[in-house]
Amino acid sequence: CKTNFFANKTMEKLIILLYLLILKPFFGQELNCDYSKYPDGQVIYDFKSDDDINYKSVGIKSIVKTKEGMKITTEKGTNSKIIFSCNLDLSCWSYLAFTLENNSNSKLRVNTSVFGENQNRKWTKPLTGIYWIKENEILEVNNLLLPDYSTRKTLYKQLHKDFPNMRGFPEGISFVNSFDLRYVTGFDIEFPTSEFEQIFTLKKVRAHKPSISPTYISDKEGFFPFIDQYGQYKYLDWRGKIKNDNQLKTQILIEDKDLLSNPSSKEWNKYGGFLKGPRHQGTGHFRVEKIDGKWWFLDPDGYLFWSNGVNSAGRFEIPTPIKNREHFFEFLPSRNDSIYRKYYKRNEFYFGYLILDKKYGSTVQKPYLKRSILRMKSWGLNTMGGWSSKEVSDLVENEKIPYTLSIGTMRYKVNDKLPDVFSDKWFRLVNNSIKNHSQKVKNDPFFVGFFIDNEMKWFKPNNFVAEMFKYESESVTKNKYISYLRSELNDIYNLNKLCGSDFSSWEQFENMATSNILFKLHKFNIDFYKKFCDTYFRVIKNAIDTHTPNKLYLGCRWHVHKEHRNKFNVEIAAKYVDVLSFNQYVDELDDFTIPSNKKIDKPFLISEFNFGSLDHGKFYPGLGQASNQRNRGEKYENFIRSALKSNNCVGAHWFMWANSTTAGRGYEGENANCGIISETDTPYYELIKFMRKINYNIYSYRTKK
Repeated sequence: CKTNFFANKTMEKLIILLYLLILKPFFGQELNCDYSKYPDGQVIYDFKSDDDINYKSVGIKSIVKTKEGMKITTEKGTNSKIIFSCNLDLSCWSYLAFTLENNSNSKLRVNTSVFGENQNRKWTKPLTGIYWIKENEILEVNNLLLPDYSTRKTLYKQLHKDFPNMRGFPEGISFVNSFDLRYVTGFDIEFPTSEFEQIFTLKKVRAHKPSISPTYISDKEGFFPFIDQYGQYKYLDWRGKIKNDNQLKTQILIEDKDLLSNPSSKEWNKYGGFLKGPRHQGTGHFRVEKIDGKWWFLDPDGYLFWSNGVNSAGRFEIPTPIKNREHFFEFLPSRNDSIYRKYYKRNEFYFGYLILDKKYGSTVQKPYLKRSILRMKSWGLNTMGGWSSKEVSDLVENEKIPYTLSIGTMRYKVNDKLPDVFSDKWFRLVNNSIKNHSQKVKNDPFFVGFFIDNEMKWFKPNNFVAEMFKYESESVTKNKYISYLRSELNDIYNLNKLCGSDFSSWEQFENMATSNILFKLHKFNIDFYKKFCDTYFRVIKNAIDTHTPNKLYLGCRWHVHKEHRNKFNVEIAAKYVDVLSFNQYVDELDDFTIPSNKKIDKPFLISEFNFGSLDHGKFYPGLGQASNQRNRGEKYENFIRSALKSNNCVGAHWFMWANSTTAGRGYEGENANCGIISETDTPYYELIKFMRKINYNIYSYRTKK
C-alpha cells in the first residue's frame, strides 16, 4: 500500500511514516491536504503494476492475477474473505473505493471493512459497508471513511472552530466510533456464503472524494457563505439539485406522473393491511396478536398489518439555527421583512417553509400533509411514525393513513433525560398529556397508539443512581432512594460499614461531593432501579388505558446504546407495553435480540433506522451509512427483509421524512442525509425504487411458507 497521501518514493514513505508515528503527536495536528496532486483520487492498487501486495485469504478457492485485475473464485458454501495489510494515511479522503466486476451469473453481495489504530486508545471499531453487484456488472463501491470522535478537536481543530454545531463538515468529515484515519492498517473484502462458487474480478482500490472542501482549503474567508438560497451546499453539484424556482414547479409535474403510475400496493386494504390474507376478529381498533408463531398488528377490520412507516411524516420545516452563523448563508432575509418574517421562529430560519412557498405557493401544512400521504402510499409506507403531523386526525377517512402520536414526559427529571417518576407532578403531567392528546384520536380507527418519550438515559442500576446524585436539580426520586436506604439499613453506621465510608449523618450522605461509593450499594441499586422502571411503565400504561382504552402503548423507543437498553428495564416494560420499540441503527436485524435474562415473547417495532450517503451534497450520512443513493435503497430493502423474517418484529419506521438542515440542527448539529426527500422536498427516486420493490410485497414475503 502507498503509505501517505503525498508520498510516492520509498524513502519518502519511510520518512513520513516515521513522522506520523513518532514526531507528529508532538507537533501540529492540523490536516494539510493537497488535492491538486490527485485529481482522480489516490490509487492504492490497480492490480496491474503492483507486485508488492500484502494479503491473505480465507475460504478462497483461487486468486489469479490477470490483465483485468485479481480474479477471485470463492469456495462454495463458505464465507470467503481477502484481507490486505498496509499502512495508509486516508485522512484527506471520504471514500476507500473498490472496483469489482461480478463474473457470476446472479446478483451477489459483497461486504468491506477498513480498520486502523488510535493514537491514545487501544480499542477501535472498523468502518464497514455492504453492497450488491448485478451479474456481469462492473461497480465501484465506496466504504465511507469516518474519523473517530476523539480526533474532532485535535486533527480537525480549525474545521471544528469554523463550523460550530455541525455534525458533518464540508464536504464529508463526520465522526463515529472508529479510529484515526492517519493510521489505517488494512482493509478486507468479504463474500458471504453462497450455494455456488462466486467469481469476482477486483480491478482497483482507490481513495477518493475530498473530505475537506478544496474551495475552503484555497480560500477560507472566501468560502463563506457556503449555503445557497434554497438551503443547499453551493460548491458541489448533483442530480436533483435546485438551481431556480421554476425547477421546483417542474418537480411537481414529474412527481404527479410518478404517483399516478404507482398509487399503492395491490396487497393493501384501506389501512394498509393484508387484504388478500386471512381475516381475524376486528375490534374497530389496532391490536396485536400472535398468529401461527408470528406476531402481528391486526388492523381495525381484523386483517394482518405490518407497520412500515416513517418518522416526522407530513412535516416539512427544516429548522436551521442561525445565531452566530449568519455568515453561513447566501440568503438570509431580515426578520422584519413582510414576506419572510413568517419563516423565522426564535433563533431559527425555516428553509422548509421557504421551499413550500416557492414550490406550492403556501406554507399551510394541511395540503402538504395530503400530498405526503399520497407519497407514502405510493412508496409502500402505511404508518406515520414518531413526531409526524398531528393534523392527520382532522382529515376525512379516505385521505388518512394509520398514524401514531409521540408524547414527552421530561419536564421533571432525575438526570438530563429521565423523568422523576415518583413525583406527583410527573404523574399529573403524564395523565394530562395523554388525556389532552386523546380527545381527537381515541375513537379514530386510524390511530394506532402512543410512543412515550424517546432515547432516555436509563443507564444501568449503579450509574442510574450515580447520575441521579450528580444531577443539578433535586428530585423526589432521589429522596425516595435515600428513604429506601434508610429503611433497609436503619442506621448510618450500617451504611458506612457496607461502603467503607465515614458519613456522620444521612444528610451528609445526601449531599456528598462524590458518587463513587454508590457502586458499593449494587444490590440496593438494582432493587430500587426495578421499582423505578416499574413505576414509569405502569403509570403510563394506566393513563393510556384510562384515557384512550383500546389504543396501544408502543413503548419508549430505546436508545441503541446498550447502557440504556438492558435486561432490567426491558423485562419490566414487557409487562406493560403492547409493543416494545427500539431505535436500531444497524445494517440488518439477523442478530437482533431483546435484552433479557429470560426469553421475552413480545412483539417489537424498530422505531428508527436509516442509511445515508455523501453523494448528494450532505456532509454527514447519519447513523447508518451507504455508498450512494442506490446503496441506500439496497440497504433499505435488505433491512426490511431481515425485519420481516423475525417472528416478533411487527414493523420498522425509517428516520426520517426529510433531510436535516445543511447547517446542522439541535445540540448535536445533525445535518444528515436521512430523508426520503431532500431539504428541498426533492424525492430520492433511487431509494424509492427499492422501497417500492419490497414494500409492495411485505405480506407475500412474510406469510410465505
